[in-house]
Amino acid sequence: MVGTMTSYKVVTDDRKPILIKHSEICYPPPHPDYIDGVDTSYPGIVIKFDNGYLLEDGCHRIAKLQKQGICESLFYVVTVDEYKNGIVHMMFMGEFVPLGEWNHNSLEINTHTNEVN
Repeated sequence: MVGTMTSYKVVTDDRKPILIKHSEICYPPPHPDYIDGVDTSYPGIVIKFDNGYLLEDGCHRIAKLQKQGICESLFYVVTVDEYKNGIVHMMFMGEFVPLGEWNHNSLEINTHTNEVN
């Protein structure tokens, strides 16, 4: 991977990110080829559930930070309803589009665990 990866997902209001322990977030395994090239200065995005957070954006940032011994970082927190109503947008074909339209009613609570390396 050449260059730096940046976030292509944004929260469209002026909320501030909060510090969250990575162990409180459910997220998929990162692709090893992308970890070192990410820019960790951008907060991730999580969706808040009663039992924790589901990662919407920032998997490779979490992995890079954990390689550096950092196990908590800043995230924008949105609710399921906010997400479904389109508060999170993603760059797609040169413009930002709301993700709620693509993922409407597909968010479900699942049991999970994450191991911190």
